[in-house]
Amino acid sequence: MNESLIQRDSDWRYQLSELKDEKLLEQVNSMSRTELIEWLAWNDRNGLFLDEDAIAEGYPPLTEEARMCVYGVIMRDEPEWDGYMREVYLRDMDLAVDVNR
Repeated sequence: MNESLIQRDSDWRYQLSELKDEKLLEQVNSMSRTELIEWLAWNDRNGLFLDEDAIAEGYPPLTEEARMCVYGVIMRDEPEWDGYMREVYLRDMDLAVDVNR
């Protein structure tokens, strides 16, 4: 098996990316702010998710919004996704990520 495939299978960031709906929500809700921000920075290397990067560009650090960002980024390309994270409609929110693809 290809070494990169083995690493992908064992990397928690890829594993998180494969979850959907309730399993994803459960996992995101159990993650620390640091883990959420680490995933966002890994997923989009050009984003301003790390505290020092956000502050340097004049943005406040992500707080509870990080959960919504991770959930929205993973779900946005799912054709059946209705834009909700339980009862919160993410597509109307001004988030640090685009969830409207």
